[in-house]
Amino acid sequence: MLAALSDATWTSNAFADCAGPTVNDATAIAFRKGIAGEVIFPNSPQYGAARLLYNRRFSPRPALIVRALNESDVAHTIDFARDNGMRLATRSGGHSYIGASGSNGIILDLSLMNAVTPLGGASFRIGAGTKLVRAYGELACNGNWTLPCGSCDSVGFAGIALGGGFGYLQREHGLTCDRVRAVRMVRADGVAVRASADSEQDLFWALRGGGGGSFGVATEFEVDAVPLQTLRLIGWRWPLAAADDALARFHEVLSSDAMSRNALPLVIFSIEPSAAVPACQGLIISTGTAKEIDAAKDLLVGAGGVPRISGSDFGFDLPGPTCNPLEPSGFDFYKAKSSIVSAPPAPDTGARIAAWIAARIASPEFSLTEYCSINFLGLRGAAADIAPDATAFPHRSALSEVQYLAYWNKESRQKEAANLAWMRAMYADVDPRLSLGGAGCYINYADDDLAEGVWQQRAFGLNHPRLQQVKRAVDPADFFRGKQTIRL
Repeated sequence: MLAALSDATWTSNAFADCAGPTVNDATAIAFRKGIAGEVIFPNSPQYGAARLLYNRRFSPRPALIVRALNESDVAHTIDFARDNGMRLATRSGGHSYIGASGSNGIILDLSLMNAVTPLGGASFRIGAGTKLVRAYGELACNGNWTLPCGSCDSVGFAGIALGGGFGYLQREHGLTCDRVRAVRMVRADGVAVRASADSEQDLFWALRGGGGGSFGVATEFEVDAVPLQTLRLIGWRWPLAAADDALARFHEVLSSDAMSRNALPLVIFSIEPSAAVPACQGLIISTGTAKEIDAAKDLLVGAGGVPRISGSDFGFDLPGPTCNPLEPSGFDFYKAKSSIVSAPPAPDTGARIAAWIAARIASPEFSLTEYCSINFLGLRGAAADIAPDATAFPHRSALSEVQYLAYWNKESRQKEAANLAWMRAMYADVDPRLSLGGAGCYINYADDDLAEGVWQQRAFGLNHPRLQQVKRAVDPADFFRGKQTIRL
């Protein structure tokens, strides 16, 4: 239903300078009458909450927020923005690390397009605005299915699928985009197309790993699910002095492909608040039997591995993919970066990471409650079965991906500056040690510190020229231009 508000009270004063050309009240009101979903103006009661993104570092003040109910609403919004020269940002879950799902022009919010429809057997249709918590729940309730997909339940399905899609099942079942069989998308000309292996093949290739926001607005996905199995998490801590050896062993095991595909290994460097020291933690998340999980663990800490701290072991079952249950919650502000590790890192990498976390702990600019982590997530397995140029996602042969995160819990220029400075300095020191097999990054962990030309090469490598060709074919006027979209 449309929000109740007085047409006469809305004025175009809310348009920011970077929104693009403004429109008058009558034009905006006429547009609203053609939308089946909701149009939220700056004077609407829900505007304050509706404009916010997951990362509160970014605070867009859009002239309009359109909550599309269907594909017709999407096309109508695209036509309106294009015809009036207004900037448009599409939001699925709103988790963009660089605020790309916000705009001071129009935010096209897809959250009402959240249906999950069984198509028979393992096949489902998922609306682009569906959050993972709903997708996982609906798949489980309709035949005990799931997908190799993200770990945080508030993430939007469209965003993660379009960028590739890391998750706890990636070594067993591949990336999220590997389970996508078709995508419906509305182009810049307002025309909806279905991209699949049989139609719009180049676009289908680009939509599996090329990132969101570049080619059009995806409205729904057809996917092939996988059987739902219990996830078991086990973990331990390594002595900090063994961090270099632990990281080396982790990548040695991944290089050898010795670990069962149903086991996903992680190494997490973070703050140990109770001891006010850096921590080096090992984890395995697996759908395997107890014997298989023990065998995977032994590769890392048993004979030939790196001995763990005695008594540090723990384990529990996960009801399904979820945010890292070991990380604290409640942080609204953060900065993130990423690396792709294609060869074993430099021998001193673990010690350097620990030193940077120790420096953060010792600095008066930070509190121990302001969490930071550097997470290594194992790749290979099923993700590597597909050729690097078979989809737009290029990092098929990588050993691991790394996510750097720094959090703070209040709006403060001083806090933001301190966190950005720490993150940038740490990354400048650590990333070269992880890039001995070539530098890389993950487009869904977008990083606006990376310069034009650099982020494209790191995110897409040899696939970038083909992505540009697709962009020129489907969006020749570059209407869908935003932060780190494919350039013409």
